[in-house]
Amino acid sequence: MTAQPLPDLIAAAAAIRPAAPVEATPAAPAEGFETATEAWLAGQWTALLGVEGVGPDDSFFDLGGHSLIALRLFAAIRRETGTALPISVLFERPTIRSLAARLDANPPAGGSAPPPKTPSEQNAPHLGSTGDEPVHLVPLSVGGAATPLFIAAGMFGNVMNLRHLAGHLGRDRPVWGLQARGLAGGAAPHQGFEEAARDNLAEMRRVHPGGPWMLAGYSGGGLIALEMARQLTQAGEKVANLMLLDTPLPVRPALTRRDRLAIQAIELRRAGPGYPLLWLKRRLRWEIDRRRYGRAAAQPTANPVDIVMETAFYTACATYDLRRWSGPMTLFRPPLEGRWRLASGRLVNEDRHYVFEDNGWRAWAPAMEVVEVPGDHISMVENLEAETLAARMLARIEAFEAGVGTTELHAAE
Repeated sequence: MTAQPLPDLIAAAAAIRPAAPVEATPAAPAEGFETATEAWLAGQWTALLGVEGVGPDDSFFDLGGHSLIALRLFAAIRRETGTALPISVLFERPTIRSLAARLDANPPAGGSAPPPKTPSEQNAPHLGSTGDEPVHLVPLSVGGAATPLFIAAGMFGNVMNLRHLAGHLGRDRPVWGLQARGLAGGAAPHQGFEEAARDNLAEMRRVHPGGPWMLAGYSGGGLIALEMARQLTQAGEKVANLMLLDTPLPVRPALTRRDRLAIQAIELRRAGPGYPLLWLKRRLRWEIDRRRYGRAAAQPTANPVDIVMETAFYTACATYDLRRWSGPMTLFRPPLEGRWRLASGRLVNEDRHYVFEDNGWRAWAPAMEVVEVPGDHISMVENLEAETLAARMLARIEAFEAGVGTTELHAAE
């Protein structure tokens, strides 16, 4: 049996209809709500967020909403109303009342007047007069008049986990998230970073024509940021900053046979004589999951959209033409951690990947700077850790704007 091809995964994801917490749209609005849509959304929020007494002006994020809950909410919206929206809409319309106005003013058949703009939408940079809604651009923070920062989402293409980071970065400048195609509607995700970068840049130029460009990418999104930087440079435009947030190489070096055997020897000493049987059980489970879920091998995700996005991402990784980058680049990464320290001095993590001080990038970007930040791969962009990461990112941005070199910057820190 082989891994399912991407078109089959997309079809399977579209066919899956997850159970909704609230099945029926009320015939009349409940007390405290102005429309039936508001009342229906309130029922969804109560069930999904586990809170009672939800009001029309309560914020999804203030009530504890996160990306997984948002995906479930928007799946229910699509099923019950026929309207497919990217979950990034929650950044602009985080309350029941504002989201309901968007839904009521844009039924699937179209033809209605556009919904009233929220204050954040009124202040956001204009996307142009083409009339089409952007696929990739998500206004994470309106900010001020400084040069905007564009941050590409990670492997799953969802910008929701960048909300805290953007809040710290965007006090004086606009911060735009770049989400992946394929999160909503019938469009398939990109299967190559070159095409994804090109389509992202087309939308970015509508809000910031001509540069200079401040680019960043979280995790796998750093590969799209790198490709955008390459395309901008080829077009004669200036890339002022390129910041990778714990981005791995598209294809990481495989463990040598000697190191694989060394790991097995370490595990045998730890687990004792029963380790071979335990290893065989784990290997069989991994192989079953690999064949069933493709690249979502050892811990397959339950979300069909994530499976499709992950498969497309790894397809792009396998075909990406990685080239030497001689421009500015900063890698922000958490402290180095690994499960196995081998006699050769190499550090290997639980996913059986080598752990390098530079994530393996310096051979491709010799001028790269490495900055360690607190947290781990996930927490570094969230909560308290996000504030530290934002401060160090802003230091690089402001150093460029002030003409300060890296040496002076390190001395100041």
